[in-house]
Amino acid sequence: MIIEALVAIMLLMLGIMGIAGLTTKSTALTGQAQYRTEAGMFAEQIIQSISLSVDRSSDSKLATSLKGFEHQPTESEACSFAGSAMPEDSAPAQILKAARNGVTGVAGLPGAEGAGQQVVVDTDNNNQVTVTLCWQGPNDDGPRTYQIQAFVH
Repeated sequence: MIIEALVAIMLLMLGIMGIAGLTTKSTALTGQAQYRTEAGMFAEQIIQSISLSVDRSSDSKLATSLKGFEHQPTESEACSFAGSAMPEDSAPAQILKAARNGVTGVAGLPGAEGAGQQVVVDTDNNNQVTVTLCWQGPNDDGPRTYQIQAFVH
């Protein structure tokens, strides 16, 4: 009878340990989903800001003004971008700054750095704008990436 009670207690403990493990994994996945959602919101705000700020008076002026919003268009390796930065006073640049915790009162992406942000404009491909944001959460093995593409007409 004592052996049966010990076996029952061990089975109960294994069940409780399994539930605790699932809860831990669920919490980690929820945090990752939150950061991905925030990255999507930052990227979408950048696209909208660029779309609202361009000069649409002619096709050539549209292409020229779009090119002014490029930010570190050269990729040397994953999440390590280089090149010229967009003007700091522009609205998209302020959103990029907020995404890397650079604005007081705005919680940006964890571990986000300026070298991990890129805006590429391809005027030869129907004015395609590609925004890439990289960050690394506290429990991530490597950087995570969010990329969005849009066409500005």
